Amino acid sequence: MYYRSRLALVLGLAAGGTYAGTSAHAYAEDCSKLPNPVFVAGSSAAKLFVGAIAAELQQQEPPVTIVFAPNPSGSCAGVGLFTGDSPGKLTGTGRTYDKDGKEVADSCALNDDVVDLALSDVWPATCDGSPKLPDNVKEFHGPIQTMTFVVPAQSSQNNISAAAAYLVFGFGDDSEVAPWTDVTTMFVRSSQSGTQQMIGRTIKVPAGKFKGVASASGGDVLKGITAAATGGNADKTIGILAADAINETSRPMLKVLGYQHYDQDCAYWPDTDANSFDKLNVRDGHYPIWGPLHLIAEVKNGELADANVKKVVDYLSGAETPKSFDLIELEAKNNVVPACAMHVSRTEDGGALVSYQPEGDCTCKFLTAATGSAPSECKACEQDTDCPDSAPVCNYKFCEVK
Repeated sequence: MYYRSRLALVLGLAAGGTYAGTSAHAYAEDCSKLPNPVFVAGSSAAKLFVGAIAAELQQQEPPVTIVFAPNPSGSCAGVGLFTGDSPGKLTGTGRTYDKDGKEVADSCALNDDVVDLALSDVWPATCDGSPKLPDNVKEFHGPIQTMTFVVPAQSSQNNISAAAAYLVFGFGDDSEVAPWTDVTTMFVRSSQSGTQQMIGRTIKVPAGKFKGVASASGGDVLKGITAAATGGNADKTIGILAADAINETSRPMLKVLGYQHYDQDCAYWPDTDANSFDKLNVRDGHYPIWGPLHLIAEVKNGELADANVKKVVDYLSGAETPKSFDLIELEAKNNVVPACAMHVSRTEDGGALVSYQPEGDCTCKFLTAATGSAPSECKACEQDTDCPDSAPVCNYKFCEVK
């Protein structure tokens, strides 16, 4: 356990420098000299949302600068920054965001800067060694990320069971689960990856024991799958991907497999079918490989210790509504589910499900953004009095239960 007392960082710009938020040249050399820096590390899955939030925070008075550290990378690496006897420190080159929320790589130097916020796709207990957070560190939850098994679009395969996945990724060439018996056409991540950790916990294969070609990112998995399929190995090829990597651009190249869990009688896609984006089976609990984004930061008396970190966490968790962009729409368009559209919850990766009815339900808004049109059962409204007794609350211009 550790308790840290950080002196206020120098918040002004380096002498003679300017801050325009538009290019690497506009930043001071030292990341700590940027306006009110918040140092973020861990999973890259939320970087798109972080970028949009970073753009908004730059426009506030005083401005806040999000600095994303590329190393250490991965969900469990992020968790590890907050589980030692001393706070995790960051080195190398930081990534910031321009006024449009686009990443600016290598934009400033990290010099043992103390991490402020870690992002993880999995609960800390899922990571190797089941690390525990110190008493003065707390996790908050953001949108729901779904993990999937994928094959090339040309593949004849449509489903995979938990038992088959256990053999394929646990034994590789020796799995005897045709057609996936060649590790050179199996594309996985690493033991630090939240994608691999969550899938491993679900199918009962330790993340560090996965067979296949290790890939640094979801983009690399996609490239590997595409190359293998082009080489005539479509049926032999399989990979794992977080759903945020499966979008309108990449989906034509991929087929998301239906997944049959150990206690299920049939397989389910995350969505209604292989070509939709509604995450129906995630939201109602039929598809089991999902979990919230975990936001890990230092607290004091149970509350976030740093006001600027709180701003970032409040946006990512949905506690605060951004003014410059629609967070629910951004999440829906990028294949993640805001917590306000979920109808089940859990307290550990792969854990038991319980019924959940969120306050401020945003199901209809999410579905409209995710699918391009409002479902027939979603009634438009301007105020509560426009809504029926079965869905009496007007949220986001749709009638909802709560």
